[in-house]
Amino acid sequence: MSMDKFQGKPFSAALILATLLAGMAPAEAPAPADLEQEEAFLDVLPKVDVPDDVQPIPGAVNEEFRNCEAQWPAGYELTRSGPEARALRDIYGLVRTRNVILSKDCTCIGKVANWEDVGRVADALRKQNGVERLGWQHTKEVAEEADRLTAIAETMCGGSF
Repeated sequence: MSMDKFQGKPFSAALILATLLAGMAPAEAPAPADLEQEEAFLDVLPKVDVPDDVQPIPGAVNEEFRNCEAQWPAGYELTRSGPEARALRDIYGLVRTRNVILSKDCTCIGKVANWEDVGRVADALRKQNGVERLGWQHTKEVAEEADRLTAIAETMCGGSF
């Protein structure tokens, strides 16, 4: 992008420069002191073993999670707004993808997971991090694992999660 067209418009140039520099800001969350803290959620939900060569489930019926709203657990409302919404969404994402992979059920029954598991993981992470409320930085590794498992679940189910 040429800055020549912004020479007469210092505010536009400053705004673009600030936007570019903001994208290069260092991460806000410090790295965990040790790997045990980083993956505290694994104490509650052990890692899922998946083969290197994930195959679609023969005859799987894939229902997207958003179409399962009638079966969403009551606690899922907490992921929509509130101080822990992002963290709880991260945890629920992990719980439900694990559920699909372990049950090999791509319908709403497999994709709507037990909210009690979310509570157990959230409690463990609060205790591990010494906080009353979880933020995104406390569930960063949970979200990364959920993303990894979502790609596997989508392959198994043959469509969007």
